[in-house]
Amino acid sequence: MITEAQQEIIEEFTLFDDWMDKYEHLIGLGKTLPLIDPQFKTDQYIIKGCQSKVWLRAEQQDGRVYFWADSDAIITKG
Repeated sequence: MITEAQQEIIEEFTLFDDWMDKYEHLIGLGKTLPLIDPQFKTDQYIIKGCQSKVWLRAEQQDGRVYFWADSDAIITKG
């Protein structure tokens, strides 16, 4: 089942005909995200096997899972 938020994302990206436009939009979205707290940029939170450095932190609160992430690559960051 696709949620309303997921459907909005799908519709947003269908506005772009060119894959490069989609990448540019994704990069722009990444620039608006809050930075991950530097204390979580450690080996404990790094995704192993990626070409770029990607840190991912997850936390469960009130029955939901929240994610924070950062990367040294602009596409992955988005």
